[in-house]
Amino acid sequence: MPTTAGADLLLKRSELGDIIGDTDLVETQAYNRPQRSNVTIEPWACRSRALAGETGVWAKKPALVGNANRGAHGQAVTQMVAVFEDPADITGIAGQGGAMWTIEHEWGNCPDGDIFFIELDPTNNQRWVPYPITKGPDRIGTTFQRDGLPRNCHHVVAHRANVLVDVVVCTDGDSKAPANTLTDRILAKLPG
Repeated sequence: MPTTAGADLLLKRSELGDIIGDTDLVETQAYNRPQRSNVTIEPWACRSRALAGETGVWAKKPALVGNANRGAHGQAVTQMVAVFEDPADITGIAGQGGAMWTIEHEWGNCPDGDIFFIELDPTNNQRWVPYPITKGPDRIGTTFQRDGLPRNCHHVVAHRANVLVDVVVCTDGDSKAPANTLTDRILAKLPG
């Protein structure tokens, strides 16, 4: 995949809304390079587990594009695509040193079951609990749930060839299925 073609892989907001079960999605942030989200998370080690694009895309400087969106009913979805020059930049050598290894390592620094805090503004400090990391041949995923509320998020990072897909879906129900569906639809746009 040419590094200039990442934007063609992103889904339209109407498609995102269909997948997450919300309407009238509004873009809240656009990505065109690696950047930190403007949110405070404590401990710091949990940032990469909670937010798309926080790790794994900094060292090799891939072409990156994505967006964060929120729907009329409060559901949220972030989709990001990073196109690397070399697929080995994603997978590493012998499974180590690439973006996927880095992401999994960073996620592991935020222990399962240990509460972390997301401060959206000084009056909105949320408690979240991370659940175990799941691994497949082309992806890793993690769920984190709002403490005491039905809101949960699922973060998936997957790859094919020289493309890394990073998705976070937050809903009041199952967020794992929509996150994987979104990831699969982006990957399905890749040739081969």
